[in-house]
Amino acid sequence: MKDYQAAMLLAYPRAEKLIENLGQLAEAKAYGSYSGREATEVCVARILSYLHARDCFAVLRDKVDEVLSQLTREERYLLEYKYFRRRKVLEGEFADMQCAFSARTYYRRQRRLEGKLNSLFLRGGADRAWFRALFSDIAYMRSLVEGVRRGDAMTDKRAHATLRVRGGNGAPAKRAPARAKEEDRSSVRCIG
Repeated sequence: MKDYQAAMLLAYPRAEKLIENLGQLAEAKAYGSYSGREATEVCVARILSYLHARDCFAVLRDKVDEVLSQLTREERYLLEYKYFRRRKVLEGEFADMQCAFSARTYYRRQRRLEGKLNSLFLRGGADRAWFRALFSDIAYMRSLVEGVRRGDAMTDKRAHATLRVRGGNGAPAKRAPARAKEEDRSSVRCIG
């Protein structure tokens, strides 16, 4: 998966709130413009930049929704678990889901999902040129892409979580680090 695609997935859960807040910010700027000290052109340019950013996040939301609609339920669960980590969604829509397979299989499926997402984004027209044209002037998205490139903890949602490994003989579950070893063949239950 490309860095800009990962940044889009990381921004997706916040997109609705960003759209709402940017719209309110533009409206507040317009209402307060009569008493402002800046030139009218500067004020209008700022309002237009807020509206442009709002529209860009609306396009992002629609593009990711389009891609998510083409995934299976298990793939959406793996995506939610790795990138979004919305507790309400994990406990609600995916409450009955389990990763009843080994940690190695989990990472293999994540890799396969990343390849599928890459092809779906590209097939839908969301390539690097499209992303740059849309988000080149939005600092939030540029910082997300840089965070993905650096591998910051904010981009790895699994950094603060663990996987529960089921004992093979009915023994109580033990806790294992989120990044289990490749050799680990025990069953894994993904928990949020």
